[in-house]
Amino acid sequence: MRTAIYAITAVIGAAVAVPASATIVLVDASDIQGDNVLFNAGVQTGTEVFGATQAGTVVEFTGSTVGGGTTIRANGGQASVEGALNGATNNPNDTLALSSLNFGLIGGNTFNNLEFNVFGGGATSASFFLTDNMGEVFKFENLALGGGSNFFGFQGIDGQSIASASLTFNGTGIGDVRQIRLDEVSAGPGAVPEPATWAMMLFGFGAVGFGMRRRRSKEGGQTRVRYAF
Repeated sequence: MRTAIYAITAVIGAAVAVPASATIVLVDASDIQGDNVLFNAGVQTGTEVFGATQAGTVVEFTGSTVGGGTTIRANGGQASVEGALNGATNNPNDTLALSSLNFGLIGGNTFNNLEFNVFGGGATSASFFLTDNMGEVFKFENLALGGGSNFFGFQGIDGQSIASASLTFNGTGIGDVRQIRLDEVSAGPGAVPEPATWAMMLFGFGAVGFGMRRRRSKEGGQTRVRYAF
């Protein structure tokens, strides 16, 4: 009986630890209703730049440009992140193409929904790597890009949320990533177990109680003999 109880307890523990069907999925960008990430501080240039949602959540960006540089630029006017200015051209507004971009919320917070527009450049495909709140990486690789705007949307479902996003672009890179929207996960009480988990927990508690009662019953029914000397 004791072995059976241990087995039931182990199963319950596994069921509580892993949410059923929790995942991050690719969705139509029009389904996302998040806060716009803006760059109200104006133009920023550096190895990291910062934006903020309309709710005041700070978003940190890092990345790289074609050729290996890690200096990027936040364009407040376009609400976009792009490569640093390209000093090799005659046009003072030309920027280096982005080969990668990474971002997440300051303070380790997470978000449920994400939308962004991969804009311009000569890249023909992109790969996106989204890390969830448990550290698992969800891969969306070699998604086709066309000229101009390319909107993508992602969503955490069944209790999953997104901790960070990493975007990479093939070939000659892209012009910028713009129109970024996301929904921060509100801090609240722990997740409520699903009905199946409740059922397993109740069954386990019942089995433990039955085992303890049976043991007491057997001990109470034993005949005890005392010898006097």
